Amino acid sequence: MSQPPAAPASLASHAGKIALAATVLCVVLFSEGLIQRLIAPEMSDDGNPILRVMWLPVYAIVMGLALSQWREILALVLRVPFLMILVALAAVSFVWSIDPGLSLRRGISVSMTTLFGLYLAARFSWIDLIRLMGAIWLCLALVSFCAGILTPGFARDYEIHIGAWRGFWFEKNTLGGHMSRAGFLLAFLALVDTRRRMVWLFGTGVATLLVLLSTSATALMGLMLGVGAVIAGAILQSGQLRAVALIWAGTALVAGLAGFILLWPEVFFELIGKDPSLTGRTDIWVALVDTIAARPWLGYGYGAFWNPVSEPAYWVRISVEWAAPTAHNGWLDIALSVGVTGVVLFAISFGATLLRAIRLGLQHRFAIFALGYLAQLGLFSFSESILLEQNSLVWVTYVALAALMARGVSETGRVERPARLDLARQRLRWQGGGLI
Repeated sequence: MSQPPAAPASLASHAGKIALAATVLCVVLFSEGLIQRLIAPEMSDDGNPILRVMWLPVYAIVMGLALSQWREILALVLRVPFLMILVALAAVSFVWSIDPGLSLRRGISVSMTTLFGLYLAARFSWIDLIRLMGAIWLCLALVSFCAGILTPGFARDYEIHIGAWRGFWFEKNTLGGHMSRAGFLLAFLALVDTRRRMVWLFGTGVATLLVLLSTSATALMGLMLGVGAVIAGAILQSGQLRAVALIWAGTALVAGLAGFILLWPEVFFELIGKDPSLTGRTDIWVALVDTIAARPWLGYGYGAFWNPVSEPAYWVRISVEWAAPTAHNGWLDIALSVGVTGVVLFAISFGATLLRAIRLGLQHRFAIFALGYLAQLGLFSFSESILLEQNSLVWVTYVALAALMARGVSETGRVERPARLDLARQRLRWQGGGLI
């Protein structure tokens, strides 16, 4: 039987360009900035109706992109079972939710967000994906910086945190968090993409400046953690003697910092510009202990607890004496949405991804990015509700990272892991910039 004729190269090229443009559009929209802020000047607890309608064609695009890679995505789904069960639990939580309609709608949203992360892992090699993300984050950083200069009334906060920059996002902490992660990603690209190093270093500088202008102490710590991971990773992969020295120095530094915090907590919080309650966060956490215990296993339904008309959230807000919009803790918000069951599922997924990154260790530079991103995610998850979040590039990136680590990465992005015997040759190629 004769084979069907192959598609003309021009058609394949056009299809690839359209898919790339659609991917870029989705990444920008999942970043939660730019268009969302223009459509809805103020954040709404239940979401802006126009934005809800806007997401429908975006989800259609995600479905179309995913269908083009359905075999690869299916293979990835089987490799991250705990992550998939967690998302499935959120999707079906409307069955026991205190607000079934809201949980159903947001369950669909987080499923589409997760699907887009799987598509990115299936479609791109790790270096192409990070380059794409780096280019987009550089553009977003430049747009936010220009907005802060040209339209300060829009891009700066003049109500709660006077003078703090928020760019095209609703809050200054959101800008700081995104620029912290962007700064780390761009610094990593400056390490591995030698041909474009000056561009990525420039982007790292812009992102760092925006972190400082956001006045977010957590974002600054996250940036230092991420850039420190890039530097430490480069040293670890430069030789065993330096690696051992770095491990000892890192252990001593962490032990010293932990001792300092335990002995002089007031001084530590003063140095980072925080009060011991972390701007009221610990009050919320204490108030939520009994609330979570009331429905421990499956929670209150995905995204339903903090609904403005939620009765259990009402009593929490009365207890803390302010209109808390979230738990300001990703782990607690998972517990509120899908219970301790969801927390355990995410912990297993996170731990498995972390162990895979550690195992990859000195064999691959992608491990530097993986460990740095997971460290940042862990840091931010204790003060911000960024885990299992719908329409969020943070969650998209985690899903893509977890899928890539579960599949195994090579220098070309294929499924096989780099062989140990080829390590010396890989290092020579990296030093010569032959892979970039």
